[in-house]
Amino acid sequence: MNAEQKVKDLGIDLPPPPKAAGNYVPGVQVGNLLFLSGCGPQRADGSYVVGKAGADLSVEQAYAAARVAGLAMLARIRLVAGSLDRVARVVKVLGMVNAAPDFREQPKVINGFSDLMVEVFGDAGRGSRAAVGMAALTGQMAVEIEMVIELKERPTMTENTDAQIRQVYERWHESIVARDADGLTALYAEDAVFETPFILAILKDKAEGILKGRRDIRAFFEAGFRNPQSGLGRWYRTGTFFANGRQLVWEYPRETPQGDQVDLVEVMDIANGLIAHHRVYWGWVGFKALAGALNKPTEEKPS
Repeated sequence: MNAEQKVKDLGIDLPPPPKAAGNYVPGVQVGNLLFLSGCGPQRADGSYVVGKAGADLSVEQAYAAARVAGLAMLARIRLVAGSLDRVARVVKVLGMVNAAPDFREQPKVINGFSDLMVEVFGDAGRGSRAAVGMAALTGQMAVEIEMVIELKERPTMTENTDAQIRQVYERWHESIVARDADGLTALYAEDAVFETPFILAILKDKAEGILKGRRDIRAFFEAGFRNPQSGLGRWYRTGTFFANGRQLVWEYPRETPQGDQVDLVEVMDIANGLIAHHRVYWGWVGFKALAGALNKPTEEKPS
């Protein structure tokens, strides 16, 4: 399971990524290593958990503060790397605890951060670590944590063969017309991105028209296939497509021999014979159908 999906399954709501409080950047990438600036226990409302462990805060309270700092760090990783799915592993964690002079449980406190990383990234979230006590931290925040992670290589957009391009072109159309979720999903890369405003009409719980990962893309198509009022047309196309070895583009035109249909332009980035990024652009008839679907109230199911 990828990290972004794990965050969803755990019910974790990440806060806005913390802003730099000085003359520095959130992170610096050197090769495949990403060095991330320190994060404090900043809550979603911008406030911080403050106090000294061993004086103002118990071990348990300081542990919870370290977990809050971990949530802020995950938000920062997503900001800098683009997705939590790009994390290959945690390399190093430096945890600083605002501690009373006689406090000795710094490792237990920083476990709040490390336990969260393992929840999200599995064994790859367990890296090397240091946990140290500090006489004071900025604004008397309870902890500050910096880390180094290894990033996965971004998939390169290699040239695809004509046969691979044509297979995507033909099989995608055949699968959508036949409402074949298995055949359709098999054409997408595991970490594919799908963008269309129609997502908001089909998946009412979504706040944006972007899906990430084959699992979520499949859920969209399955929901669309179950919806007889989805507004999709006759799927007539001319048989003409445009491709350059890396990108595939074709149109479902407005005018067909049987009259107007929902007009769409499908744009697909292809990597290793699979769809890596799929964007759908809507024409005039499509826009009207989409507007109607988005404005239609959700029907209540009988109890």
